[in-house]
Amino acid sequence: MFDLLHVLPILALACYAASAICLGAAAAGAGSQAAEGRRLAGLAIGIVAIAFHAFGIWREVFVPSELALNATDTASLVALGIALIAVGSVVVRPRFAGASAVLLLLAGLLAAMTDRGAREFAADHGGWELAAHVLLATLAFAFMTVAAVLAISLATVERRLRRRQPLGPLAALPAMDTLETSMFQSIGAGFALLSLALFSGFFFVDNLFAQHLVHKTVLACAAWLIFGVLLAGRARFGWRGRTAIHWTLGGFALLGLAYFGSKLVLENVLGRHWG
Repeated sequence: MFDLLHVLPILALACYAASAICLGAAAAGAGSQAAEGRRLAGLAIGIVAIAFHAFGIWREVFVPSELALNATDTASLVALGIALIAVGSVVVRPRFAGASAVLLLLAGLLAAMTDRGAREFAADHGGWELAAHVLLATLAFAFMTVAAVLAISLATVERRLRRRQPLGPLAALPAMDTLETSMFQSIGAGFALLSLALFSGFFFVDNLFAQHLVHKTVLACAAWLIFGVLLAGRARFGWRGRTAIHWTLGGFALLGLAYFGSKLVLENVLGRHWG
């Protein structure tokens, strides 16, 4: 029997890939009339991909009477946030098309990971408080993922230029100054959302120890501190280049451990859950 839920992640991946190809081609031929047509086509296909992706998440995660988010569901939610950021960035700044193409490919790969397997751990819907906390945390990680992708792109371009190697496909990316500025903008937005997510978590969670949230909270707070220091260093001392890249990737690694490392260990190794 045909099962739409099995097909949706594949449809989303195919549309994300097609959108990335169009946007990449538009970035490569920036300034021409054909490039503008490719950009608009990429945006349209990207919106369709987001629709498939969002519908799949809604049917899989939010329609059931219990909220059950496994690691792949969480990754898929983050991917949806990344896709929204990527498409929105192209609308606001057309020259960001090349970077958005990379982000949409990443979103498609994560969307295809959505797993319909058994969810042994579930929590009753906790009302708007839990929904708001999940939304804030997901968007925060999405923005920090965008920042990490931009940091890696920036480091790769800088290394090739320093070694006087051809950029190849990397030439479709925005200028280094634009990449760095966009990276800090993503970090700023992610930091604000992460602050709200941590605050809401402390406010609404009843018992950190009983719900096995201590390790996750400590790692998330450490990542928050790293990003806070980075933003302060940028504002006070003008941090940029390799220093900014290293701090960005370090903070992202800690945040990834908080979001996914603790979840995988709790559920797959210890047989426990956050709620």
